[in-house]
Amino acid sequence: MLASVRRLLLAALVVGCFVTVGAAPAQAACSCAEAATPLMARLKAADAVFTGTVTSVERLGSVPSAPGGVGAASRVFTQQVEAETVYKGRVDAPAQVVTTTPQVRPTCGLGRLVSGERYVFLVQAAGTAGAEGWSDDGCAGTRLATDAYVAQVEEVLGSGDPVTPPPPPPAAVLTDVDTDAPTSVGRAVAPGLALTLVGLLGLVLVLRLRSRRR
Repeated sequence: MLASVRRLLLAALVVGCFVTVGAAPAQAACSCAEAATPLMARLKAADAVFTGTVTSVERLGSVPSAPGGVGAASRVFTQQVEAETVYKGRVDAPAQVVTTTPQVRPTCGLGRLVSGERYVFLVQAAGTAGAEGWSDDGCAGTRLATDAYVAQVEEVLGSGDPVTPPPPPPAAVLTDVDTDAPTSVGRAVAPGLALTLVGLLGLVLVLRLRSRRR
């Protein structure tokens, strides 16, 4: 009986060791744990928060990693995004660019986003050399735009504003140039002379009428 109990305890200990060893890599896979960071804190830390649909994805070459990152460089993905609603930050046009990093330890990157999917982007202004637009290192909180997640964001930041394209530049107004020959001095003065002569004739006529009455 005692031997059976010992065998059961030994088996439980072995299973426990396997569970612990198997769980450790998952827990240590990322340097940040989204579940441990409240949404309020992630929204406050983000430079911009907006919804948008990924229209295309491209993998870029190596760029210098952020201070404290693993290795001198890392590969990144760049996503062309059609922004829809902005909740925070300055998003002046629908066409936006968001860069992400691969899902490798210990950076906890987002990896390649799915073209055609709609996301809620919690992003930072891209400050890496050669990058543009926005970036997410995997810890910011960018996720698929489910109704539940959008509702959580709007509960904190409000309903947001639609991202509208910039107004087109004003159309150029073309003015016709007068190509007629300049008016001669005689033609320009003639109307004035005619009026003067009419006035003089009227004056002479009035003077004659007065002299006759006398």
